Amino acid sequence: ARYLHFRPPLKAALLLAITASATVRVRAFHIPQSRHIHKVSLHASTTDSNNDDDDDLWNADISPLQQQRQRHNSEEQYDWTWSILPLPEHADNTSIAERARCAMMSSSTKNHHHHSNNKQPAALQDRCSVNLDAFHNGRCKAQWLHVDPPVLTVDNFLTELECDDIRRITISPPPAGVGRVIKLESRLSESNKSNNQGTAVRLSTTWYVRYGAPQVAPLLRSLMQLLPDIQLEQTEEVQLVRYMGEGQGFGWHEDALSEQEATMDAGGQRIATLLVYLDDCQDGSGRTLFRDLRGGGKDGKQCRLGVSPKKGRALLFFPAISTTASIVEEEDNESTTDDDEEEDNGAFGNVYFDHTRADHRTTHAGEPPTGQNGQKHIAQLWIHSGKHTPVVFGRGLNRHSEAVL
Repeated sequence: ARYLHFRPPLKAALLLAITASATVRVRAFHIPQSRHIHKVSLHASTTDSNNDDDDDLWNADISPLQQQRQRHNSEEQYDWTWSILPLPEHADNTSIAERARCAMMSSSTKNHHHHSNNKQPAALQDRCSVNLDAFHNGRCKAQWLHVDPPVLTVDNFLTELECDDIRRITISPPPAGVGRVIKLESRLSESNKSNNQGTAVRLSTTWYVRYGAPQVAPLLRSLMQLLPDIQLEQTEEVQLVRYMGEGQGFGWHEDALSEQEATMDAGGQRIATLLVYLDDCQDGSGRTLFRDLRGGGKDGKQCRLGVSPKKGRALLFFPAISTTASIVEEEDNESTTDDDEEEDNGAFGNVYFDHTRADHRTTHAGEPPTGQNGQKHIAQLWIHSGKHTPVVFGRGLNRHSEAVL
């Protein structure tokens, strides 16, 4: 089976022990390949963080648009200032604020991912069509946190009862009707050459859940309402992730797949990420942080964009953008100008066969929950540019058609 949620690309040795129960337990030991993403220790001291929103553990006190990009193995430095648009109220000047306001306005331009008649903001062009109107009888409405790349949240995406029902899947044995569940212990580490110590990059527990499990039906139905133009066949297997205690989290990474992983069977590139927080975290901990994006902090101070877990809250962002066939032809003919190459400036990856490009600006991390017994649970869905073939449970053993919608 291929486990697409491991980022960066990994060489994994899997030890699989299948018990007589309904749960399959998998333990994985990983040796990550080198990538340009700078990893952050999950065990670093927080004594200098002053207990504010700008936790030094995540370098959040440094404006990401003013610092040079830190790259793994000291690779090329990029300045993405030109390509990033925060909310107007977080902009450095009136010109950037006006650009952000214009990007949030409806546009009549459509791309091959927009099949509905609803006009989408310019910032959502080349991405999935998003339902920005209220749904679920007015209970849910998307809110902008960042304009380009777009980052949105939806509070009350799931009710508290729906969150509790999904969380029960992580308890052994799982509830009736769930069927087989695959449990995976992630222990991803990277050696620190300066002191020969291992630096934890990802520590978590993941449960893969069948599409037909009744507990995840509200999650899938809400997804289809939020992204009305996608088909369920474009989604990967439902994943539930638990981070337990201050030592568990996920360092800087991208959700976009490598060219070797974004195959036809996989459904091409991941074009959208949906995270739903299934519980609250103590003292606002457990945030999802975006390394290169700007949000508002205390007393109007600008800081790194972070999203705090809130039970039932959904977080939506786009790890890749869609392009047009003409762009592919231009690159094949090497007809792009020097200005075009300079404008790109490393913010996006190469064009794949499905006309997508990874958006490196969406590099993010999962902050550990506070407290020795603190926990953070999320439900995770990745949406692909095409139809995804589920293989985690075995080919043909977990079908999209089994979902209860």
